[in-house]
Amino acid sequence: MTYHVIFNPVAGKGRVRDALARVRSRFEAAGRQAHEFITAAPGDATRYTESLPEDTTVIALGGDGTVQEVAAACTATGRTLGVLPAGSGDDFAHALGIARYDLEAAVDRVLFGRARLVDTGLANGMRFVNAAGTGFDAEVAVAALRAPWPLRERNAYLYGIFRALARLASVPAEITVDGALVHTGPTLLVSAQNGPRSGGSFPLAPEACLDDGLLDIVIAGDFGRLGALGILPRVLAGTHLNRPGVRLLRGRELSIIWSVPRPAHLEGELQPPADRIDVELQPASLRVIA
Repeated sequence: MTYHVIFNPVAGKGRVRDALARVRSRFEAAGRQAHEFITAAPGDATRYTESLPEDTTVIALGGDGTVQEVAAACTATGRTLGVLPAGSGDDFAHALGIARYDLEAAVDRVLFGRARLVDTGLANGMRFVNAAGTGFDAEVAVAALRAPWPLRERNAYLYGIFRALARLASVPAEITVDGALVHTGPTLLVSAQNGPRSGGSFPLAPEACLDDGLLDIVIAGDFGRLGALGILPRVLAGTHLNRPGVRLLRGRELSIIWSVPRPAHLEGELQPPADRIDVELQPASLRVIA
């Protein structure tokens, strides 16, 4: 089997640079060889993956952004994905049961594990593997990217929450799930979760499963600053879904129509503001070693 490791040298605020030497050492100890490819710009991972033989295992070394790009190319071409977490969030790795700080165990899983099929999603035509969100969730992602250096990694998302709270707005939206109208009115956020976690430590949909053929759709309605602040500890604990104003629905198709364009994200990577977002689940569409 041929292995190709794709990595973003700036992922995880430089963690990948340290991780790469450990990955090489683990491959050598197992008597395996991996070709390496460094990304320099968006789209590099996609183009490289598409150029590889079909029987190749393509390994994403980095964070959720790197994984998303490699996974999208693997889904389109039928190639197999391996995941080595070394980013700031590593939420897809978490959904696969891969510990983010045990890199050697993650390498062993790629080398000796078995492939399985998992679901992926499309949001306005863009592939995601863990989560797509719009509204407050995306505003948090914007603020997290601007977090001061000492607050990077896990605390960046928490920093983003408090920054986004300062300009909190519940904007009217109309939401349908599998063709049925489920919500209309002021809306704080909508998150389509394929995996249970977002932001590196926030279990937005604790029971979400990558291969159940359904998205876990979290809708938060009209929350003021105090209400949003009050529910934050419950989000951290994963106990927010039974609170007034929060709904969990499951389905394969989601449509969100905002009264004004709102920010969106895929795996924490920002997307252009849009007044309509259509999400579709594609069951068993990605082969991943897990």
